[in-house]
Formats: sequence, structure tokens, C-alpha cells
Amino acid sequence: MSFSSEAKEALLDELPSRMCCKKALLFGFLTYSSVFSREKIKFITEIKPAADAVAALLDDLYGIKSNLYVSEHKKSREDEEKSGAVNSYKITVSDRREIAKMSADFKKDNISLYRVNKNIFDQRCGKCASFYLRGAFIASGTVSKPESSFHLEISTPYKNLASDTTELFGEAGISPKNAVRGSNNVIYLKKCDDIADFLAYIGASKAGFDYINEAILRESRGSANRAVNCDTANIKKTVMAASEVMSAVAYLKENNLMDKLPEELRKTAELRYANPQASLAELSEMSVPKLTKSGLNHRLKRITDLYEKYKRGIGN
Repeated sequence: MSFSSEAKEALLDELPSRMCCKKALLFGFLTYSSVFSREKIKFITEIKPAADAVAALLDDLYGIKSNLYVSEHKKSREDEEKSGAVNSYKITVSDRREIAKMSADFKKDNISLYRVNKNIFDQRCGKCASFYLRGAFIASGTVSKPESSFHLEISTPYKNLASDTTELFGEAGISPKNAVRGSNNVIYLKKCDDIADFLAYIGASKAGFDYINEAILRESRGSANRAVNCDTANIKKTVMAASEVMSAVAYLKENNLMDKLPEELRKTAELRYANPQASLAELSEMSVPKLTKSGLNHRLKRITDLYEKYKRGIGN
């Protein structure tokens, strides 16, 4: 089972108890279903508990009896890696008189039912919007496993529904992106924190924690990589600096210019030339008298400066 399917099934472990939240969840399912009109309802899913939930809510809230059809197909939309036969569950209501039992909760000023109907939300409850988004996500959403990528989306063919749903995201403090993909309007999240917040908001706590944990792991790896890169850069810098001094001392030796150096610089030059692989700290310990790394570095810089002067013919 895919990460997305597991998250959805976890959201279906228990239905809400408040009437307003039940309606919000059902309308989330239906507005993001295949067909939701005054003539017909058709909800298709590969997750049986989702089909069971829709049937139970229709019966519990409105006394509507639905039909369940089970079919088999080869590939799961939710899990591309899965092979073999997969069941598809279809809930249908084709009797207009049955659907009319819901009419009191239809938004009166809209012909289309594909809108977020906030009239069914109880403002005293504060949880209805999260249950609506829960239903929408289960019906038409996907979320990638955090180890592969950070991506969550909900899609619908209906522009107004996408716009309404985006507003609900905003009211929850989450800012999704919108895109048009073929005939679908897609609401999506690409940031780990946003996905974790959304999953927590709709009640998918475990999936949300999985995203948080993955973000922590990636940050830890990133910090380790940055430290390695920094160490590597410092090593390269040290090697380059040592190479410059070695070249300078070799030039001074070849041109009999070592005697022109002050005694302390000559000793340091000879020390570096005799120990080409030694670090600055190791050269500091070898120096007589012992030097600090800063003091040694200052001497090495003076040696390269004098080398540049002699090379240009200045100071002969």
C-alpha cells in the first residue's frame, strides 16, 4: 500500500461524531467525487473504507440508500509500484427523489453543487472546515512519501471549487499553489512544513510526523555535508597556501637568495621546505622557539611577499 493510501485509511479509522462535521466530511467527499448533481451521485475510490464511509454518511444523515459496485483493474492510481489486480469501489445514487433529501443543505444561490458550501459548517464547532478538507483529500488527493519528494495535491475539474478550497487552505494558515494540468485545477503544496501542517490539520498526524522527521533527517544530512564541504575547502586552502610557500622557497634556493632573508624567516622557510606535508599547527610545534599559528602564518606570508619582490627584480 502506498504512503498516500495509508494516510487516507488512517483518516477513516473513525468518523466524526458531530452532525455538522459529518456533513462537512460527506460534502468534501461528494464535491470531489466523479459525479455530484441533483440527478446523480457517483463516488469512485480504491480505498474500501472511503466507500463505506460515503455510504454510511448518506444513510445516517439523509436516509439515502446507495448502491455499491466492486470492479477489478490492473493498476492502482494510488500506488504505481503495485502490480496485479486492484479493486475499485463505486458508490452510486441514481434516484433524484433520494438525492432531493439533501436539498435543504444545498447552496440555494448556485446551480452547480461543485462549490464549498460553508452554510453546512457550524461556526461554533471550528472543525468543520478540516473535515471538509479531509473528505476532499481522501476523494481526490495524493501525497508522496517524504523520502522521495515533498508533494501533496488535490485536483478537480471545477475552477470555482478549486478557488473555494484554496480559501479554506488560507483560513487554516496554509498557502498552497495553484496550477492547471490538462482539464484539472490542481491545488498543491511543495514545502515540507506546509504538507506537515495540512496533514495535521485534517487529522493525519502520523503522516505529518513522517514529513517532520524526514525534514529533520535532511537537515542533519545537509549540516553534515556542509561541514564536510567546509573542511574540504579549508584543506584545499591550506594545501594551496603551502604550495605557494614551497614554490617561493624553491625559487629563493635556486637563485641563492635565502641568505638575503632575515634569520627568523630563513629558519621558517627551511622548516616549511623540509616538511611539505605538515599542517600549520604541526609547523608551529616544530618551530624553535615555538610559534603560534598566527605568528607562523605571518612569517610565511612575509616569505612569499619577499619572493614576489625578488622575482620582479626588486630588492636585489
